[in-house]
Amino acid sequence: MTPATSLGFSAADFAEEVLGFRLIPWQRWLLIHALELAADGRFRFRTVLVLVGRQNGKTTIVEVKNLWKMFVLQVPLVIGTAQNLDISEESWDKAVEIVESIPELAAEVARDGGIVRVNGKKSLKLAHGSRWKVAAASRKGGRGLSGDDVNLDELREHHTWESWAAVTKTTMARRKAQIWAFSNAGDDRSVVLNALQEKGRATAEDPTADVSMGIFEWSAPDDCPIDDPQMWAMANPSLGYPQGISHEALRAALETDPEPIFRTECLCQRVPDLEPSKIPLTAWVKCADPSSRIVGPVVLAWEVSWHRDRAAIAAAGLRADGLPHVELVEYRDGTDWVAGRLGEIVGRQPVTAVLVDPSGPGGSLLSDVTERLPAHLDPTPLTMRGLAHACGRIYDAAMTGQLRQLGDDRLLEMLRKSSTRQLADAWAWDRKHSGGDISGLVAVTAALYGLGVNQPVPAPAAPLNAPAEALSETNELAVAGF
Repeated sequence: MTPATSLGFSAADFAEEVLGFRLIPWQRWLLIHALELAADGRFRFRTVLVLVGRQNGKTTIVEVKNLWKMFVLQVPLVIGTAQNLDISEESWDKAVEIVESIPELAAEVARDGGIVRVNGKKSLKLAHGSRWKVAAASRKGGRGLSGDDVNLDELREHHTWESWAAVTKTTMARRKAQIWAFSNAGDDRSVVLNALQEKGRATAEDPTADVSMGIFEWSAPDDCPIDDPQMWAMANPSLGYPQGISHEALRAALETDPEPIFRTECLCQRVPDLEPSKIPLTAWVKCADPSSRIVGPVVLAWEVSWHRDRAAIAAAGLRADGLPHVELVEYRDGTDWVAGRLGEIVGRQPVTAVLVDPSGPGGSLLSDVTERLPAHLDPTPLTMRGLAHACGRIYDAAMTGQLRQLGDDRLLEMLRKSSTRQLADAWAWDRKHSGGDISGLVAVTAALYGLGVNQPVPAPAAPLNAPAEALSETNELAVAGF
């Protein structure tokens, strides 16, 4: 690749000679290679993924690249987004301050509506028509626009493809458009980042693969020692530079951060889970007992997936030793089977309560289920307070080891992909923004809560459940009575 085939040299010169920036070598290198041209004059990479540790100067890249495209290339529209609107607005604010501080650039700002500072509607417009707009990273963000350069910051926070689909498709009709995605590493819920990273790595190893996406990654090897300064340097290309990150800052972070946080933020490594309010996967696995059995009556709960393509029924009860036991009784496609299946279980097994969150997707089945159950088992609706208490109860039980589950891989995968949302001073499972369907996990949580609220009668001496068997073809646990 020769200098003549990259516009990155122009962008780097603009940064240093016009904006007065002193670029760190990695920033200059990135601009040169990410802005390479193909033989037909278009950018070689239509999608650019930048992975680097926190506080290494990626925001500077956003400011330089966007202003260069506006003032030099005069592209019609630059769009800035981030999962948190404040982040994309902060980049815009800094860029506007730069423009206003340089007379030659300020003179090119449109006189009428050139700078709009209204939160949520911020935009910069130049006299020749080029604009930089800030949009929310949501399913509606950017729709109706045609973007020439789209920026997605904090890509690790995208737990679904909705925002990506909305904003990146604004470039479809632009021949020389680029999509720039920036992030440090995330966890297993970072579905967009993880998918693009895997695709980019695979492309780098296969010379015959599609090369329309360029991945530029600075990260330490997985499972490396976290206290090795050589590993720090691999994820922090600004380390040691006057305007970059310092060894002292990383040592301070090492002393205070939990290991998963240090690995993602400072070593740019993917970890299973970053959400502290969630049940750690290790704690959940420690509660597994494939031979565990309920002795006596059970509490049931049901839930439906966010997209309404699957549904789940869960049960909770006490074991002979008094420990609570939870399990996913049924989990399959569709929703029309739920009411009938609950009626069958109630007809065979002693049941003390049936619960549902009426504000969730499963609430739509409330009347159908009620018709199938005896009057004394009318479904118990979970209030918002009850929902928070239910999540707190299953968290505490798992963390203290006062819970048993069968080691069902389906529940483990749901926990791995789950997200949470805040409820006042508590939290609850977030069905919408999880990285997959978690209806079974939500149902298990509700069933365990119902077990505590509806105190079951003392357990009989003989268990009602048969020994463990393999899952049936319908994914139903082969337990007698269910």
